[in-house]
Amino acid sequence: METILNYISKQSSFFFILITMFISFIESFALIGFFLPGIVIMSALGAMIINTHNKFYPIWICSTIGCLLGDWISYFIGWKFKYFIKNLKIFKNNLIIIKKIKKLLKRYNLITIFFGKFIGITRPIIPVLSGMLEISFFKKFFFPNLISCILWPILYLMPGMITCIFTQLPNHSNDNCFKKFCIFNVIIMFLSLWIILKNFKNKNYKEIIYILKKKDISWLPIIILIIVIINFIMLQFHKEMIILKSLIVQNILL
Repeated sequence: METILNYISKQSSFFFILITMFISFIESFALIGFFLPGIVIMSALGAMIINTHNKFYPIWICSTIGCLLGDWISYFIGWKFKYFIKNLKIFKNNLIIIKKIKKLLKRYNLITIFFGKFIGITRPIIPVLSGMLEISFFKKFFFPNLISCILWPILYLMPGMITCIFTQLPNHSNDNCFKKFCIFNVIIMFLSLWIILKNFKNKNYKEIIYILKKKDISWLPIIILIIVIINFIMLQFHKEMIILKSLIVQNILL
């Protein structure tokens, strides 16, 4: 993977844009995207945008086109070959997940089509299932799919871009407390969110969730998350955060 990414980073801007478009297409294509770590690949491409000084907007537009093509072709594959797809091994092996997605598509088709784009396990399945269920393409599928395909590249490219800019931020103190504090807050935030979600979903309360329940401190992750959010708000006034935001604007928006 590292060798491929190094090769891509050394190519021309036009080639880089085409590669991003192709990866976005594959990530969205029927069932194939199921095996690809979308957030990892797209974040790596996001970091390359900063390192290679490529413009964000052309890559964003072409990535959106790749998403749309992948989803639309997947939809029509599902509509045309639904009986064939049902007999595929990959389809049968993930029957429980597919049944859950089908149920959501039938009840909340617009919402499921939109939010399903941002979840790795559902992204390459929802378009093909929408076609198989014969959900109206223009009335129900097209609009939420269009909006999600516009937003998806931003959400998936941005972590790599911001991380790359963050690492290049000049140090204004010897101990580099700002960077360490930011990284610590991000880790604690994701850990707190993970525990809260597990606490909400998991009825067995295994491992750390079980301990929190037993000690009657299941409220603790919520308090920690609130503290982290307050920390991030306070960080907005730090001089290095002001520099970081100006670099983000300079590298991404301009």
